[in-house]
Amino acid sequence: MESSFKELYKKGLDMGEQQKQRQKELLKQQKLRRQQEQDDYRPLQKQEKTVPRKKSGKRSGHQKGIPYRPQLSEWLRHKPDDLSEWLLVPCPVGKRCLVVASKGLTKAYSKGGWMFASFRSSLPGDWQLQKGETILDCVYVEDADTFYVLDGISFGLHEMQECEASFRFYWLRARFEEHDYAKISEHNEKKFKLLDHFDFEDTSAVEQALHKYPIFPENKPVLDGFLFYHKEASYVCRETPLVCWLFPFMMEDVLGLPVSKSYTAPEDYQPSHVLQYMDAFDRKLAEHRRTLKEQKKIVNAQKETPHTMEAEEDVESDEYDSLKRVLDQQRRLELGEFDMDCAEPPSADGC
Repeated sequence: MESSFKELYKKGLDMGEQQKQRQKELLKQQKLRRQQEQDDYRPLQKQEKTVPRKKSGKRSGHQKGIPYRPQLSEWLRHKPDDLSEWLLVPCPVGKRCLVVASKGLTKAYSKGGWMFASFRSSLPGDWQLQKGETILDCVYVEDADTFYVLDGISFGLHEMQECEASFRFYWLRARFEEHDYAKISEHNEKKFKLLDHFDFEDTSAVEQALHKYPIFPENKPVLDGFLFYHKEASYVCRETPLVCWLFPFMMEDVLGLPVSKSYTAPEDYQPSHVLQYMDAFDRKLAEHRRTLKEQKKIVNAQKETPHTMEAEEDVESDEYDSLKRVLDQQRRLELGEFDMDCAEPPSADGC
């Protein structure tokens, strides 16, 4: 797959066209994989061995975390040929994480894979159904002590990683309607709220969402931006062009969709140069990241503290908060957190 992507760059396509081609290629690969798995599980086919569960995103030697990572997005650099194939999810400012309920306990892991919270929940896998396992892709908002659910990898006894995004969202909505996971109780110590998603086929619903300000009641939590999920995309534990990201002030310039005038753009943002703004933003972010890590190394050396992956995670957690001040609050994120949810562009490394 990587070699085919490299060919796109050799052809000299602009990044928007490259993204389109990668989206088509990944959709094709995922459909073939789903078909193959269906064939493998057909009752008439005799198998001596069960098909092992795939755990993409596993990091060799990563002992303290989990073999999963959140699915990360890219900037949406072009208007899709058919917007009706996509879903829109408003995302709050917060700490990006995976929540795992398994073996009678629930744990929250940062984007880097390190556990930062352990508690009881009523999610399947904890007290409700200890035989199952639930893995949810969330944004944790500390002020509200609430996990806002973006997506899911599994829910109890049901695997969802290879399911299409439209089904995953439908399945999660049904489960959250069956049970109030936002209610605090002896067996549910943290609130879980499922974020709304909007189907671009329903243009009036999308327009209402984009013109509504604040989109969350009383502006709590604060909106960070919008994620775009391709309806047919599987969940992958890495960056993918099948999940994309825009800040609210970019919506009209990239997609031609107006938003509430209350969403203001940074002073250095020029609507006619939105792609250049994305590139400049990534460069500033990468530079800021390097600076913070160097500063952290100096502090650790002065304290004679050994450098650990946990310390590196702390650096990443701090950088977005300071970066928003440096860049006129262009982005309210943390690394390991919302990362826009955007990773660097594929040519540099990759959301």
